[in-house]
Amino acid sequence: MQAVEPGGVSPYRFLLVAARLGSVRRRSQDVDMIKAQRVEAADSALIDPAGSEWRSAPSTRLSLEPTPLISQPSAYVQAKWETIDYGAIGNVSVQALHNDGGIFFRLQWNDATENDDIRDTDQFTDAAAVLFPVKEDAPLTSMGSPDEPVNAWYWRPDMETPFSVTSEGTSTTIRTIDPNLRGNGAHTGGAWAVVIGRALQSAGDGYVQLTAGEEGKVAFAVWQGGNDERAGLKAVTLEWQPLELEA
Repeated sequence: MQAVEPGGVSPYRFLLVAARLGSVRRRSQDVDMIKAQRVEAADSALIDPAGSEWRSAPSTRLSLEPTPLISQPSAYVQAKWETIDYGAIGNVSVQALHNDGGIFFRLQWNDATENDDIRDTDQFTDAAAVLFPVKEDAPLTSMGSPDEPVNAWYWRPDMETPFSVTSEGTSTTIRTIDPNLRGNGAHTGGAWAVVIGRALQSAGDGYVQLTAGEEGKVAFAVWQGGNDERAGLKAVTLEWQPLELEA
């Protein structure tokens, strides 16, 4: 039987959480500017992961880490996953383009298995998300706070359109349909290439608003469905990355 310290926290879980938080601290300086170049191209061209516009777009490779166990939404999830590896995708390559009306992010990552549909209750799809602080200092690992919410654009291959997700902290996520949000993905050669895009400005409670020529922050998350990843069990950039939209 696993020993439990007063307060209900096992020594194993304490060490695991400490190790993962240590990883967060070590990576605290590891941020890269994501530059969204301005291009003359239609939305229909930019939403295509194989579109010619992406061939010359700058690419930034970002390291991903498992979302810290301590930030999972329940004690049950923390206990079940304390000895199971999750956040299987170790890095993602990111490109960004905008055409004055909309902004598009192309994400590419290696994944030998294509989990693009749910055929049973114990199956999960691959997925990806682009996250923004609605207010500049919104905490990322807790998915925001009541005063500093987060907005995520969440794509799955089995959905016709991505969800716009708003969150004010752990277990507060709300999914809505944003007619200005689009996504498209393809799995070829053992890798996903996914484009998620939206109008720079979109009306909706808790939606991020972006402007060409200005800067912001962005983060990225990837789920590997073949590893039973879903909800808070994912790989993520544990720091906000600076975002620059070319004027």
